Amino acid sequence: MSHYRHVFNPVALGPVEVKNRLAFLPMTTGYVEDYAITDALVDFYARRAAGGTGLVAIGSAYVCDLQGAKPQYPTAGQAVGLWDDKFLPGWRQLAQAIRDGGARSAAQLQICYECRADASHPLEAVGPSPGPGGPFVKRLRELTLSEIELIVEQYGAAAARARQAGIDLVEIHSGIGYLGARFLSSFSNRRSDRYGGTLEKRTRFLTDVIDAVHRWAGEDYPVMVRISAEDFMPGGNTIADTKAIIPLVERHGVVAWSIQAGFHEAPVPLVNQFAPEAGFVTLAAQCKQVTDRPVIASYRINSIERCESILARGQADLVGMARAFIADPDFARKAESGRADQIRRCIVCSRCLDNIFVGKPLQCSVNAQVTNPDLPPLEPVARPARKRVVVVGGGPGGLEAARAAALRGHRVTLLERTGRLGGVLNMAQVLNENLAPLAAWYRREIARLPVDVRLRTEATAETIRSLAPDQIIVAPGGTVIAPAGAAGLDQPKVVSSSDLKKLVEGRPPPGRGLVWALAGLGLRVVGVRPGLMRWGMKTRLLIGRRVAVIGGGFAGCEVALALLQGHQVWVVEESPKLGNGIGIIDRRTELNLLERGGAQLMPSTKLVEVTAAGVRLRHLDSGQEEVVEVDTVILALGVETNDALYQQLAASFDNVHLIGDATTPVGRVKRTLEAIGEGYRAAMAV
Repeated sequence: MSHYRHVFNPVALGPVEVKNRLAFLPMTTGYVEDYAITDALVDFYARRAAGGTGLVAIGSAYVCDLQGAKPQYPTAGQAVGLWDDKFLPGWRQLAQAIRDGGARSAAQLQICYECRADASHPLEAVGPSPGPGGPFVKRLRELTLSEIELIVEQYGAAAARARQAGIDLVEIHSGIGYLGARFLSSFSNRRSDRYGGTLEKRTRFLTDVIDAVHRWAGEDYPVMVRISAEDFMPGGNTIADTKAIIPLVERHGVVAWSIQAGFHEAPVPLVNQFAPEAGFVTLAAQCKQVTDRPVIASYRINSIERCESILARGQADLVGMARAFIADPDFARKAESGRADQIRRCIVCSRCLDNIFVGKPLQCSVNAQVTNPDLPPLEPVARPARKRVVVVGGGPGGLEAARAAALRGHRVTLLERTGRLGGVLNMAQVLNENLAPLAAWYRREIARLPVDVRLRTEATAETIRSLAPDQIIVAPGGTVIAPAGAAGLDQPKVVSSSDLKKLVEGRPPPGRGLVWALAGLGLRVVGVRPGLMRWGMKTRLLIGRRVAVIGGGFAGCEVALALLQGHQVWVVEESPKLGNGIGIIDRRTELNLLERGGAQLMPSTKLVEVTAAGVRLRHLDSGQEEVVEVDTVILALGVETNDALYQQLAASFDNVHLIGDATTPVGRVKRTLEAIGEGYRAAMAV
């Protein structure tokens, strides 16, 4: 029997019975061809349904014709078409696949910022009132009454197609600053006709859409609404407004409410790693106070324990997640069968959302099957095809290669020169606590699988020859880049990311002083303790009070953020742009946090010399130099190609493959997604 009795209780959404309280929230995947459903999209949703999820919602089912147009908002270009009967075969296939997996289906009817009457008209960015739009959409034109009436009918016609295809219910998207939300919000709706002004009039667009759905698809066809309970925009709707809106809208026939927050352009972190975990659940709880219909809580929820807690406290009736089910499609089934420790957790890196926002297909940092949809499923090979595989390096790329190869039935030996698996993850989880569950999951999975792990083992030709491998996968990690032309880098105050990695592994580099030596000894005795390391960095025991971080890309900004508490930080970057390598979802928020935290951000600035007093810097725009007094200099310029071991082994063996950070060209950034993706692809090629 499951430990999560609230989660695995059925719930009714009107006439639709859902087997548990877990909902896969709608999102754009990009697995479309000219807005038509592809086999890849069907497989993606079918896999989540088969993994035990109760409700599977298909995101961005566009209700107006986008064919042949190029939306300003890239995400809309990856939507799923539902404006024409020609899309019905794909929708029928998708609905049946979700049903066969044991889940119920919902189609999220959508207009983002742009629409038109038909393909003979230009695609325009529109809203209830003129003004700024959301991301990538600079300006909105005010809709006329006749245009609003046409859009309402487009929603109704799309709902009729959804029902015809066998979709169980539809969801009207009225949140996050899209068209429906802009009618509801006092921030964006300044009309004085029947669609604006009072709160009741601002709800009219939504209620007209619901009425149209019932008129076109039938009074008994269930309708959910997804709504931002707080806009977080100046003069916009608050939770008090939403609590007044819900009863007004419910009169028109709503079976459930899906609660989100904000506009895309809101100045509040909503879904990235800087938003508080489950920080918006209280909005769902407040909405429950004014409705007897099921309420779905969402945003930054990614553990089964958190789901159970939300439901047990009565804060919501269902829990909606997207990234958690992308990371592990078997999330629900593992939890229900008592294998919650085998769930591969989302690390909240937002790489999936980064792709979606710029109109690219979905990827996932921790689930390489999503990143590599062109590869066949991860299934055991026939016995005659099983091989001896040696994996060199226990970082994320090597761990994924070993895991995937073992699951395919190959005989795998994993060689790691240190005493602990994890590689760069051991240090990265100190800087970013969201990575700790991934490091722990890999260690548990490798221990569970038939992988021969050999720690403290150098991968020499002699050692590998004794294992008689058919395939060798080399993942030694990258070489840290040094600032070109800078003097004084041999001083004790200079610390590289490699030095920090060695410290976390319990083998601090020599010459760093007594505190480093004692810290290394302690970590060798008690093992990696990310929390202890974070405490040590904040207390200035390991890093001085004044710190210059050399490198303002992904690696440097992450180091600087981790040091803000307890340190005075300068971030020095040669290029004019800070945050290179950080995705669109995180970059602006991360830079804002650094600025508000007091970090001195210095783009177009070069390290000239590390001196006894600090660092000498040259401002590239003016050519002027200045000396900044610092106690510690941290080199965080990323890594570059490190293929020496690969070249040695390739001279002695056939079938040697180099993956991960070791293949990083100078000036490029590889992160967890790339390392794990390459490990998986290498294992699937065996």
